[in-house]
Amino acid sequence: MLLYLKQLQKEAPPTEHILVAIDHTAWGRRDAKTLKDRTHEYQRGSIVGQGYSTIAWIPEVQGSWALPLLHERISSGSSPILQAASQLKLVCEQSVNKRFSSFGC
Repeated sequence: MLLYLKQLQKEAPPTEHILVAIDHTAWGRRDAKTLKDRTHEYQRGSIVGQGYSTIAWIPEVQGSWALPLLHERISSGSSPILQAASQLKLVCEQSVNKRFSSFGC
């Protein structure tokens, strides 16, 4: 994340809006009986596994690629929205872009 944010500082002026995307992905681990902290995830129905939250920087208006800033497992004590909020706050705190760091942090 810190490497990408450093690059972001070079590419985006402090007054430019920055676009990020947040995604929750469920990874089914139905047969992994000894895997710690499996949860019920919802992806085309209920599955047993682990959830992951990703926050990514979308550097271009045109195009279809993104740079993942953080990709973390969602523990059973959290939720996708709480994990996403925590990740967004961390990215905001690390950013020197004034528009980005003032976004909801």
